Amino acid sequence: VLMTNGGGGRTEDEYAAEINSKLYSVEQNKLTKKRIDYVGEDQMVLSYTPFNTDFDHLKDKSVLVVGSPRCEDLAKHYGFKKAMHLTRYSCKHPLMNPFGPSGCEKDDCVVETGPEVWDENFEAVLVFTDPSNFFEGIQLITDVLLSSRPGEVEFEPDRRIPVVFSNPDLLWKTQYPHARFGQGAFRLSLEACYRARLEQLGLRPEEVEERLGDFVQYGKPEITQFSHSRRAAMKQANDMGVKISHYYMVGDNPLSDIQGAVNMNELAERKGTEGWSGMLVKTGIYREGEDTKGAEVITENVLDAVEHVLQTHSDDIEHSKRHRDLKKRYATS
Repeated sequence: VLMTNGGGGRTEDEYAAEINSKLYSVEQNKLTKKRIDYVGEDQMVLSYTPFNTDFDHLKDKSVLVVGSPRCEDLAKHYGFKKAMHLTRYSCKHPLMNPFGPSGCEKDDCVVETGPEVWDENFEAVLVFTDPSNFFEGIQLITDVLLSSRPGEVEFEPDRRIPVVFSNPDLLWKTQYPHARFGQGAFRLSLEACYRARLEQLGLRPEEVEERLGDFVQYGKPEITQFSHSRRAAMKQANDMGVKISHYYMVGDNPLSDIQGAVNMNELAERKGTEGWSGMLVKTGIYREGEDTKGAEVITENVLDAVEHVLQTHSDDIEHSKRHRDLKKRYATS
């Protein structure tokens, strides 16, 4: 199972196709010209994959979609029939963002608008990926959290809707030499501004904290996210007719990958189920000497990690192979 806190607004099938293309490009044996699908969409657990199954109750409701431009199409692919992208919402109501494409009011630009209809009444905000415009995201999400009709009513005290984030990573690895801010930074920014806005509106501290409880987090290292990956792995095992004795999480981020494995192992110990181990690789965000968050093994790369797992379970693998050979022999005798 490939588990990522990214996805970029792609479907699981599109993401699998990209992975297969990359793997095929480095495949040594290309003489047969036979294209191999190494992974399928059922093996992809993207940051927002759980949105497809965990929010069926919202699929007929109006939801605000935040992320890359393709995320609205992705939301509709998942079945959110009334999904509207943040950018489309901003274009429909151009005065909401004074720094938007219609012009900056600080530059004495007068934005001409006709009569506006505030009929969206969003019942949730789904953050699929990082918004490209942090200000617009913070301002407009705060507006729809406060009111179902922001242009007509500033604050509706009884309004409460969830904001669902798909990725808690503060930092992530890009081609730049050093880590860049991720969706976790956006959540921190939104939370700080929303808190300040609620305080400015006169809400008591306990009311502010209660409303901040409407922020829902998915993505690694959340147990909900890892549980989806566990189910995906179990489905593969069932299809192959084998049983899983232990789970290994291989990743480059101690805070998301390794901490997630630790969380799952603690849960497994309480429930008496198969254990989890975190294996840290040096090909990403991790730097030598940093806190590994409990990684059981540190390897140079993914290949070394896989070889370590195979070596650890070599006796079990050999026993399983002999058992399958015996079953096949008796089945044909």
